[in-house]
This record gives sequence, C-alpha cells and structure tokens, in this order.
Amino acid sequence: MATKIKAKPAAKTTVKASAKTPAKEAKKVLTPAMKSALGHTRALLDIPSATNRIGAVADYVEKHSKKLGYKVERQWDDTLRISVTGKETKRVVGYGAHLDRIGLMVDELFDDGTVKISAIGGLYPGHVMDGVTAKIQTKSGALVEGLIFHTDTPIHKMGLEGFEKRPQKWKNIRLRPDACIGCTKKNGKDKLKALGIQVGQLVWLNPMLNIDEVNGTLRSRWLDNTLGCVVLLALMERWAEKKLKPKFSVDFIFSAAEEAGMGGTSVIRPEMSDFVAVDTSVGEEMEDLNNCAIKQKAGRYPYSQKLTDELEAAAEKAKVGFERKSFEGGGTDAEQAKGAGFKGQVACIVSPIYNLHSVESTTFGAVEGVIETLHAHAML
Repeated sequence: MATKIKAKPAAKTTVKASAKTPAKEAKKVLTPAMKSALGHTRALLDIPSATNRIGAVADYVEKHSKKLGYKVERQWDDTLRISVTGKETKRVVGYGAHLDRIGLMVDELFDDGTVKISAIGGLYPGHVMDGVTAKIQTKSGALVEGLIFHTDTPIHKMGLEGFEKRPQKWKNIRLRPDACIGCTKKNGKDKLKALGIQVGQLVWLNPMLNIDEVNGTLRSRWLDNTLGCVVLLALMERWAEKKLKPKFSVDFIFSAAEEAGMGGTSVIRPEMSDFVAVDTSVGEEMEDLNNCAIKQKAGRYPYSQKLTDELEAAAEKAKVGFERKSFEGGGTDAEQAKGAGFKGQVACIVSPIYNLHSVESTTFGAVEGVIETLHAHAML
C-alpha cells in the first residue's frame, strides 16, 4: 500500500512588472464634417486622376451630389457645377476646387520592357526618382504595377560621386512593370504590348495614404487638391442633411485642369459675382499647421480685398485659427478665372500641407478650418 504524502502549499510569488504597459492612446473625437472629409479622402484617393483625365473622380462627385439631392451640371471636359439657391438670389458665390492632380504619362515603350514617363502638371523627377511604386492604367482600365527608377543606378555601379550627380531629367527616368522584370531586348516591348500598355496612358503613383486619428494628421500623395474637393463635399453633405439654405446662392465648382493653368472657367456663369478658390499651399511657411490660410495674393496678382475680408470675418465668427499668407509661386483657379475674363471678385482659402507635390501631409485642424470658415461665410 502506497504511503500518502501531504503536499506543502505552494509559496505565493509576486511578480513585479519591470515597466507599465503604455496605455493605448485614444483617437480624436471627429466632428461630422471631419468624418465626411476623411471618408471622401479615402474614396477619391482610390481613383486615378490627372489634369484633363478626371472622368472617374467626376463620376464619384456627380453620383454623391445627386444622392444628396443636388442638381449637377457637367461639361464636356468633365468639370462640374452644383448650384444651391440661396435666400438672396442676386448674389452668386462660387466655391471652387480642382479635381485634377499632377501626374505622369507613358511617353515611349522600350525594347527591354521599360517605359519612358513624363510629367502632367508640376511634377518633377526629384519627386519620384528612385524606388517609387506606380501603376499604369491600361486602355481596358486594368492597373499594371511597377517601379520607377533612374537609369544611372545602382550606387554600386555608379559610385558615390556619380550617384550624387545624377541628372534630374525625365529622359533618365524609367518605369518597369513587375511583369517585365527579367525581360530582354528581344521580348520586352512585346510583353508591354501584351499587358495593354501604350503611349499616352496615365501612370498612377501609389498614394501611400495614412490617416492618424490619434494625432489628427494625414499623409498621402495628391492631397493637392483632394482636400479642396472633400471640403466642398463635406459642406454639401451638411447643408443637405440639415436642410440649410445659404444667405446667397452658391455654386460648387469642380474643375479639370488647374494644374496646367486652365482651371474652372468653363463652369463659371455670367451671374457669378464672387469666386473663392479652395485649394492647398505650402505648409512650411505656416506658424501653426493646425491653422488654415487665407491668401492675400498669388505672385503679382492681389486677391479682392472685400471678399478676402469676408473670409477673414467668417473665420473669426467660426473661431477658426487662420493665417494671412501670399503665394510666392504657383496659383489657383481664382486668378486663372480672371485671366479668362471673369469680372467678379476672387479670393482663396487653403489647407496648408507639407511637401507640396510630393508625399504631402497636414493636420485635421487645417482641413476643418476651411470647412468651418466657408460654412460661416455662407450661413452666418
């Protein structure tokens, strides 16, 4: 018979944590306007677009506007105008944002299965010179992914001095579709053609969108001028859902070719008395990137004093942080409209962004400031 041994109770062991597990940071509480803006940002950045190639993004805006109950006027160049009748109909104010973005196009097919690319609008080789992923939109609408590279690469071949002195010229920039990796000069061009790639097709850079709801920031390519467009869409949603009527009539204008200097003039009607360009600008010049900016002039052309003063008064009513700034280079639909013969007043309000025309970034506050300023301008 086995002998039973009574076990001693186990000693209690206390384990001290070497460090506290950091608490998960809470996301910012988003206003309905900002939720709307971020939702449209995600949707629009999924759609390829460039100057004079805005059909698909125009489809998105048109469909959404009609769903909200607005009547949409669409021109042959895909520019859009959504008119909202105000309490006073004699004054018509346009709020305009450009749907087009800078981009790239296929220029030539090479025997080795690579393609030469060139810029649409103000995009330069330094923005995309090495290791940037992109997709070529084929004639059928399919997207063929590949990598952009400089012909003078890698550094192991060129040496440090040669690598640092590489010319930033489009003639030295190529795109190789992933499907053409390993192609030779005997079969490369045939492979490109089999993929449906041809000269004149849009090249769509990876946006690399990141929305940080903890810190209230967003980063992506093409925030210029996706942000201007989502500001207008957020306003339209608020007015439709709350059945709000502006104090004057408003035309929401979405243009097709601002990045090439030919903006929204095709949908600016003769009755319009004022036009406000809603855009982006250089964030590095701002004292606080959480502020929006109300522009005073573009280059040598000053914006209209009365309309600019109205925007500043609206920002103050809405308790929005803003800064008065000037465009040193570049411009907007506003002065392009004046150049095309528009007789009314023009002004400009922007969401400032870092790294304009590259991988851009900004804050929720900068975007929401523009939304609230325009809402106050039209309603208060």
